[in-house]
Amino acid sequence: MSAPHFLIAGAGIGGLTMALSLAHRGISATVIEKRTGFGELGAGLQISPNSGRVLDELDLTLPLKRVSVSSHGLLIRRWSDGTQLLEMPQHPERLPTPFRMLKRNDLHTVLLDAARAMPNIRLMVGRAVHEIAQDETSVSVALTGQSGNGETIQGLGLIGADGLWSQVRDLTGDTSPPVFTGYEAWRALAPGSKAEKPRVSLHLGSGRHMVHYAVAGGRETNVVVIRPTKQAREGWSRDGDTQVLAEHVAGGSQALRELVSSAKGWQVWSLFDRKPAAMAKGRIALLGDAAHPVLPFLAQGASLAIEDAAVLARLLAERLQAEGAPGVPAAMAAYAAARAARAARVQEASRSNGRTYHLGWPWNIGRDIGLRRLGAEGLRKRYGWLYDWRDA
Repeated sequence: MSAPHFLIAGAGIGGLTMALSLAHRGISATVIEKRTGFGELGAGLQISPNSGRVLDELDLTLPLKRVSVSSHGLLIRRWSDGTQLLEMPQHPERLPTPFRMLKRNDLHTVLLDAARAMPNIRLMVGRAVHEIAQDETSVSVALTGQSGNGETIQGLGLIGADGLWSQVRDLTGDTSPPVFTGYEAWRALAPGSKAEKPRVSLHLGSGRHMVHYAVAGGRETNVVVIRPTKQAREGWSRDGDTQVLAEHVAGGSQALRELVSSAKGWQVWSLFDRKPAAMAKGRIALLGDAAHPVLPFLAQGASLAIEDAAVLARLLAERLQAEGAPGVPAAMAAYAAARAARAARVQEASRSNGRTYHLGWPWNIGRDIGLRRLGAEGLRKRYGWLYDWRDA
């Protein structure tokens, strides 16, 4: 009997983690990517312990250590004058799984290198999912390429990890469109600083906020500014006008303005939200942003996709061992049941953070007082449900 084989649409962080999670369990995967070259856009991201444990279990601890920076905590300041509102120190050397800060493309490269080293992972680039059909034993996926030539491939199931504008989600019948939030994210890299221990710094302002943290071994600083806007643009990033951003941060603290002015190569993303999808339909499952896009106010978009991959791979392996190929739909359904509530909670917590971060006067006064009273220990307890997650 041939080894079980699954199809994965999307070679981003979620799709590659899914392929690796299957491959480590002896299950082969074909990853379909519509771009002709691999690579991840975006400046930086955070990998918290909940998803970091998954990556460690995939034997990625050492390559991640080479490209990431371990966070020494969180510092929250007021946008206008830099007043400190809350400091939550961390000691990464005491944590079994640290909070990692790194470039998005560095994480993607680690995952891609690991996938290329696995003999049971096949990568197909320059193809897009065009049609999907499933029966009692398999899924057939018709692909289109840039040359226009189509082909059809089969597997025991299909996992859609193709992002916010997921074609797989659309083809399953869920065509509810993403909804523009009225905000956009400006991302760039600034020179690194050795003046203090690396940590995540957050600046809260009326209708806006900024976050920055060290990446690339401390040589660079990832800077993200969230600002309101009336115009939305679909798809990936566009170049940002530094004059527009300079005017936007003119009312910020001196340190904030200096950091923004030192950053180069600003890219802008419109921020969209979308209601959660049905995460499984027969032999088709969705993960990451294809299933439940997460706004960047909790730094959990990549982490939630990594969690999804771990749970789905485990459940598929368990069902395949017990029932063989007929058990795939039950595994997909069990995955949807296991992940729906947590995904919805993370989505809502991120939305809630966005509302809290952007409060204007006088409500921001109450927020600032509340943060001081909450303190470091209170903040740790508030998010214990998130960071302490482990797969069964």
